[in-house]
Amino acid sequence: NNSMSSHLWKVTAKKAVGKVAKGMEAEVVKSGTTAKPVIKEIEEAFKRKYGISLISGCSLANFDMVEVK
Repeated sequence: NNSMSSHLWKVTAKKAVGKVAKGMEAEVVKSGTTAKPVIKEIEEAFKRKYGISLISGCSLANFDMVEVK
């Protein structure tokens, strides 16, 4: 059963927004789904890695998301 598999996403900022600089990247791991990360998960990843929060109104369009096999 493959439903519990994890998917690793590499999320890269396409532009500077708030304290997030262009080119900053973080990893998001999602389990049991092939869905792309949501903004809340991206924010948690950036908080974990850099200790910064996304500004309100920051959208998924600001990020490139690539699934890492």
